[in-house]
Amino acid sequence: MDFTAIDFETANNGRHSACQLAAVKVRRGKIVDRKSWLIKPRPFYFNPMNIQIHGIHPDAVANEPEFGDCWKSIAPCFDNECDDKCLIAHNAQFDISVLTSCLNYHDIPVPSLEFSCTRLVARHAWPGRSSYGLKALASWLGIEFRHHDALEDSIACASILLAAADCVGASSIKELEAKLTLVRGAAGDWGYRGATRASQPRKKSQNSITATTQ
Repeated sequence: MDFTAIDFETANNGRHSACQLAAVKVRRGKIVDRKSWLIKPRPFYFNPMNIQIHGIHPDAVANEPEFGDCWKSIAPCFDNECDDKCLIAHNAQFDISVLTSCLNYHDIPVPSLEFSCTRLVARHAWPGRSSYGLKALASWLGIEFRHHDALEDSIACASILLAAADCVGASSIKELEAKLTLVRGAAGDWGYRGATRASQPRKKSQNSITATTQ
């Protein structure tokens, strides 16, 4: 099971306002590397509500590089080395949109990316639960972490994916997606396509079957 789990925290409602990013690399089902970056957003504005959520204050990132300046060190985390080493995030639509918004804002080409979402995976691996939020799932699975710290969230996300794979007996992302009939998302300079459930062929009703046989 090979993948990289990521998580962003933002300074305000702007998707290009990343103030923290973390990436956790998993190879053969084990965490082999973890990285975290504090980022100075541009413009340099923090919404008090965002500070209340993640606890990152402006003075914590005032002397940190902007996203464009630290992209060279970040970029290797988003290198899909092969088809089964995709990105993973919880509520991936948010994190991938933050990534692409930051890249666009800093005039950096968006690399070709493939990703899956642990919220989507969890919904189909464990149907019927009352909540599929990161905190609720981690608590149910016995995963201890400090919510809304990007590194802690990335580790929890990775742990949830590994638990889901173990639950359904999958040894790779491809096999997990196949067992749950999921389609991974993709992004690039062409745009963005979210991770989703594969469309199922509609079953013919008994009336239509009867009509076609008469």
